[in-house]
Amino acid sequence: MSLQFIILLSMGWLLAGAAITLAMPYSRRSIGWVSLFFQTLAAAGFGYMACQVLANGTFNPDRPLFSVAGLGAAFLLKVDVLSAIFLLAITIVSWAAGLYSIEYMKHYKESLARYYPLLLLFLLGMYGVVLVRDLFFFIVFWEFMTLTSYGLVVFEWGNKSSVNAGFKYFLMTHIGTAGIIIAANTLYHYSQSFDFEALRPVMALLSSENPALLHTILLLFFVGFATKAGVFPFGDWLPDAYPAAPAPASAAFSGVMSKMGIYGILRVFLGMLPVSHFSYVWGTVMVVFGTASLFIGTFTMLYQNDSKRLLAFSSVGQIGYILLAVGAGLMLTRISPALATVALVAGLFHLINHAAFKALLFLTAGSLQYKTGHRDLDKMGGLAKYMPYTAAVALIAAMGISGIPPFNGFASKWLIYQSTINAGFNTPFLLLCGLIALFTSLLTLAGVMIKYVGLAFLGQRLPHNKGVNEDVPRSMVWAKGILAAVVILEGVLAGFIVKGLYTAACGLLTPDYWPQFGSLFHTAFLGLRLNFGEGLVGFYNPLFLLIILTGLALVAILFWWSGGAKRRVAPELWYSGEVQSPASVRYSSYSYFKTFKQNFNIRIGKYTQEGVYPKWPAIKFKRPFKIKYLLDVDSWLYRPLAYLGHKALEIFAGTHSGFPQWYLLWMVIGAAAAMLVMFLVR
Repeated sequence: MSLQFIILLSMGWLLAGAAITLAMPYSRRSIGWVSLFFQTLAAAGFGYMACQVLANGTFNPDRPLFSVAGLGAAFLLKVDVLSAIFLLAITIVSWAAGLYSIEYMKHYKESLARYYPLLLLFLLGMYGVVLVRDLFFFIVFWEFMTLTSYGLVVFEWGNKSSVNAGFKYFLMTHIGTAGIIIAANTLYHYSQSFDFEALRPVMALLSSENPALLHTILLLFFVGFATKAGVFPFGDWLPDAYPAAPAPASAAFSGVMSKMGIYGILRVFLGMLPVSHFSYVWGTVMVVFGTASLFIGTFTMLYQNDSKRLLAFSSVGQIGYILLAVGAGLMLTRISPALATVALVAGLFHLINHAAFKALLFLTAGSLQYKTGHRDLDKMGGLAKYMPYTAAVALIAAMGISGIPPFNGFASKWLIYQSTINAGFNTPFLLLCGLIALFTSLLTLAGVMIKYVGLAFLGQRLPHNKGVNEDVPRSMVWAKGILAAVVILEGVLAGFIVKGLYTAACGLLTPDYWPQFGSLFHTAFLGLRLNFGEGLVGFYNPLFLLIILTGLALVAILFWWSGGAKRRVAPELWYSGEVQSPASVRYSSYSYFKTFKQNFNIRIGKYTQEGVYPKWPAIKFKRPFKIKYLLDVDSWLYRPLAYLGHKALEIFAGTHSGFPQWYLLWMVIGAAAAMLVMFLVR
């Protein structure tokens, strides 16, 4: 069985699953399992494909599956190490989301035949984006992914906020897609082909003959991809769309869909754009937007009391970390290949790390909503005792995103700091951005670890949650457990993973451009030793650190056990003799870090705004009456047809008087009419 056939078969399973689940609108119990069955078949194929490429190298067939006559477009497949990494990320995160959906989606009143087919087609779109090497079909799958994800955002069609979020998402992402299409058509004008390989020499030609046009093309690509990734300010749709979608869809959006924008940036700015002055300029642009996004997104997270909205702003910040690293790598390609390599590897590492821990966090937020019926952190608290599995995996994800060793976020952030701060000796601008990223990591710790986990799971249980006495169903627990295991393994196996990411980064440029892996990373057993050519600059071994921390924990437990200490019973709090409810004396979400947040309020004259995220004016417009009438098909088509049909049936009903003589008369009239028709036809 060829690899090409496996790819097509896996895509076919997703299409078949979408068609079958669409035909199951009333099977709420089984539709989730049917969807997961087809998703598993597809995941097995794509996972096998990714493993084959990681083991044996790039899969790049010469002949296309088919061509579009007159367009210069061909359905060409290519799976290199970079594509394989994205395939694995999509497969793991989406399968966990699919398993989680089975029980979670049952609490919705809407038909699940509007969810599962769109979910499977959405996955097909993402797989297609990373599998093709033709820009025309890249855009086709890109748009397919966008339209199906829009359907998931507006799944709760009766919810006005979901519809508004969907409209904003649809509008902004299609503006970005329009830019990608214009840029692609401009390149096609010079190359007469959409093949990635044919576009690289075109960019090299434009860099010398028409640099202004090339800058315009790169601008259109950057805005289009940054919009999908959720980079500030292009991703202003993200804080509204992620909370609007069902939790498993939100996990897939933040975990993998946002990474499609980064994938596009890597393919264009490293795979097509030759190393030149343009690399430095656009690398600088990415560093600026990445740094702004990581700080503004993470800082705005501190103001949120909606659990999913908090995580959505956190996604804006974490995408900023990835873009900062990718931009630094692009910026340094001409200056220091060693630092550029580490920065790109760091960006890819944080990309797959974020896919795991952010998807897991959204699933924990969904579990909280599933049990409490709301997303307000101020109405939660003390749930760790009643939802222990959810609390445990939420803590693991929070430690991952906060960069606490030995979890996965520490390794990738450590590489980002190493590359940007060491590059700062020659480029002070990167040093500043690296320090901002380091400081912002503390805000992530404050927002996710302290605020989200603390408000939801710690403290006293509030009256709103008296009905929460057990954790979520097993399938939801297992889905979160899979992602929690990935968060831990990515941290412990950092040295092993970095080697694969190095191969992916090197595949974007000529092999002889990059320094050798051994001379740069000096990997010990599962550990990393960085050497930029002037001796050892950093060392990190997560396995060694894990052994030490485990040993210290065991020693502490041994002392506690041998001492025979009794379990301490916490006394009731004393409120100066007054009787207070737990809700009235606990810290609200607004009160967390209030003094610190006040230092960043914007004051211009009489205008005052909390936080640094801009308040965009709401766009209000009225549809003209004629357009409104044309869009209302019921008023000018269906209702008139129904009225005419009803009148015709009333007339026909009048002929049934109950007298046999009338029925005989109608039979004679019918027979005469039939004979007349036969005579005329003859």
